[in-house]
Amino acid sequence: MGVRRLLGLLLAACAALLGLGPGPGCLARTSGWSPDPRDKQPWLQIDLMQKHRINAVATQGTFNTYDWLTRYIVLYGDHPTSWKPFFQQGSNWTFFGNVNESGVVRHDLHYPILARYVRIIPVAWNPRGKIGLRLGLYGCPYRSHVLYFDGDDAISYRFRAKKISTMEDDISFNFKTVEQDGVLMHGEGSQGDYITVELKQAQILLHISLGSSPLHATEGHTTVAVGSLLDDQHWHSLHIERYGHHVNLTLDGEVKRFRCHGTFDHLDLETEIFFGGVIDQDKQHLTYRQNFRGCVENIIFNGVNIADLARHRRSNIRFEGSVGHYCQDQVNTPITFAGINNYVQVPGIPRRNRLAVSFRFRSWDTAGLLLYTSFADRLGSLEMVLSEGQVNVSIAQPGKKKLEFAAGHRLNDGFWHSVQLVAREGSAVVTIDDDDGAEFRVAHPFQLRTGSQYFFGGCPKPASLTGCRSNQTAFHGCLQMLSVDMQPVDLEMLVQHRLGKYADVFFNVCGITDRCTPNLCEHDSRCVQSWDDFMCICDLTGYKGETCHKSLYKESCDAYRVSGKTSGNYTIDPDGSGPLKPFTVYCDIREDRAWTIIRHNRHYATRVTGSSVDQPYLGEVEYWNASWAEVSALANASEYCEQRIEFHCYSSRLLNTPSGLPYSFWMGRNNERHYYWGGSRPGIQRCACGLEKNCADPEYFCNCDANHALWRTDKGLLTFVDHLPVTQVVVGDTNRSGSEAQFLLGPLRCYGDRNTWNTVSFNRGAALLFPTFRANHSLDISFYFKTTAPSGVFLENPGTQNYIRVELNTTRDVVFAYDIGNGHENLTVRSAVPWNDDEWHQVKAELNVKLARLRVDRLPWVVRPAPPQSFVRLEFDRPLYVGESPGRAL
Repeated sequence: MGVRRLLGLLLAACAALLGLGPGPGCLARTSGWSPDPRDKQPWLQIDLMQKHRINAVATQGTFNTYDWLTRYIVLYGDHPTSWKPFFQQGSNWTFFGNVNESGVVRHDLHYPILARYVRIIPVAWNPRGKIGLRLGLYGCPYRSHVLYFDGDDAISYRFRAKKISTMEDDISFNFKTVEQDGVLMHGEGSQGDYITVELKQAQILLHISLGSSPLHATEGHTTVAVGSLLDDQHWHSLHIERYGHHVNLTLDGEVKRFRCHGTFDHLDLETEIFFGGVIDQDKQHLTYRQNFRGCVENIIFNGVNIADLARHRRSNIRFEGSVGHYCQDQVNTPITFAGINNYVQVPGIPRRNRLAVSFRFRSWDTAGLLLYTSFADRLGSLEMVLSEGQVNVSIAQPGKKKLEFAAGHRLNDGFWHSVQLVAREGSAVVTIDDDDGAEFRVAHPFQLRTGSQYFFGGCPKPASLTGCRSNQTAFHGCLQMLSVDMQPVDLEMLVQHRLGKYADVFFNVCGITDRCTPNLCEHDSRCVQSWDDFMCICDLTGYKGETCHKSLYKESCDAYRVSGKTSGNYTIDPDGSGPLKPFTVYCDIREDRAWTIIRHNRHYATRVTGSSVDQPYLGEVEYWNASWAEVSALANASEYCEQRIEFHCYSSRLLNTPSGLPYSFWMGRNNERHYYWGGSRPGIQRCACGLEKNCADPEYFCNCDANHALWRTDKGLLTFVDHLPVTQVVVGDTNRSGSEAQFLLGPLRCYGDRNTWNTVSFNRGAALLFPTFRANHSLDISFYFKTTAPSGVFLENPGTQNYIRVELNTTRDVVFAYDIGNGHENLTVRSAVPWNDDEWHQVKAELNVKLARLRVDRLPWVVRPAPPQSFVRLEFDRPLYVGESPGRAL
């Protein structure tokens, strides 16, 4: 094995990384590294001598050579025998490196990592040279106040006053553990307020309530989940920021922003707040949950360093158990199987009549070879396979039917699972997760003589030389605690090739990540993942495509008319790929237009008595199959909408006077009040008769305002589309003797699409500027153009690192160019005839984590799949330019 260089790099010395220019915040540098070419698995390891907060990594090739890395992996940790890979956004653990020996490529990490050790593993390099690297790490020393909880411990911070009431809170701490469950923090008050942070199934749950009251029916409890697979024995950073109802919950750079339920905005806690568990749990209202087991550091509660107070054993800190001021790690030395032909081969004791193997594994894959061994004396073989979430065992012997049995259920869930297999002649027992209830016993005649080799994770090639004859796919995931013949496998000897063999594996690291957290599948579709990819299940969502982004339904009834449909019920999706759900409407399709009609619960007259201005009747309008937001999207996208409204009165006034406070009114889009009635215009407080000057009493502008003791009516159409739909009718003058009112609302009726032909012409140098494109993980673009210009930019949104641009590159080429974090890419649709023919052409472009595609008119889509483990996080910091880019115009 080639020589690997272990570097102990001191701090603060690098004012500049060699050849990389000024380096403020640079905490480590290398002057150059090239491993021995005979080393098949080289790595570069840096010891920073103490824990640091690392924000960025920069690389450069070896000076004046052809040696540079093009891709590499970054591992980090507190110990040189326990590593965690850094996954970039989108669960990509491969960093893009250099394209020459002199250029510098810096990656700013999307969240800082806390570590003493950093290891760089080369993945690919310049094919004309060899591995060559100059490296810079950027960050700062990290001072740590650590507490260790063993599952029976807890501390509390007692408030100076008996209770506290806060409008805003700022809470942060770091933690690491191998446990899936445990209470990290809890506090509560006598008015029903509480805040709890707990690990549940290896993800963080924040439970919070700002109180409850019998006077308020609104539920105050809120629970938000963030993160996954947090039982990896590596540091994770949690930060909670609250102002009133609004909360930012941040875990390792992933931010969840939410609004607390309920009507209160202060958090009222009494006496103390707990960390690591709860002291005197019987006195708390927290339903029993197990205490946290692991390490917590730098607990900051509203500016108070509680970990430091605990270290000095201050009087306002109460202890339960023996909380330690250190971090006790459980190092289990996992192995990552992530290659095409990965395997680990270890020797066993041959010709025994008892086979005993045990290990732990975690994976997302539904299938993969866990174990294979051939029996001695040509008696057959034993194979253990992960298949559809089960562990399947098969014993094959010459001339006999294969013996097959299975154990376990949904074991490909990403969590650690233990497997123990004990077989003797005629019997075998498989136990999953040390659970006697999850074991499988089989008694069947077979002969057993153990072989000399055991293969984990896959079979080396060729089978004729290795004796590993399984045709199962290789296992992708993590294994640890391997034991053969009741003896633990010595992984250190295995690494040094003094025991067994291996290929395409990483030792002392479990490189698993959750590609479905956060879920990049859209519109509530289901995410299903494997070791290196994920898939979106769009069934029953109303959407299709790689990320369930594209709607199955048309935007309006007009679109169904153009496609040749006749009148009937149809599902429409007015905002297309936007967040609002599709809903069903009635389409009245005629030759020249199609009316979209959506009904509601106020179609028939609603009778109102006993209401006043102080206590009005609130007649909410519930549209069938759709929310107010969805109906508003229909109105907003329509060329014309109307809704008939009627008010029938008997000694009940409607609007009173043009300047007085209205007795009744209606609510429209965005919860805005409107004081004009059907048949009148926006902005004036009148009914139709007030415009036509024929009201029952000429002094008033509505028939009902005459206050007559007989039935009067005010009615007409509401046609100002930006105020529709009507969401509520408020009636406030039926509490006098004999007073009564009735109101009736017709269905919302719309036609046309005001987004289709919003045409604009551009002269050279002219452009439209729109707000920054907020695309995040996916986007789609559609427009028509016609031009006589030979080239020009249709639209562009630039950013510091990312950009998108659609342009006419030449008279025959339409180009979609972008950078989503993997470098500059572009798609081109080429035409046999020029595009600048002064005729209309339609352009469609789409970009998501799976692919990018471009289409012009009816030509075939040009598609480019995204690189494996790619990501899209489009972060722009400039306006969206239409008709021009910052440098070029159409």
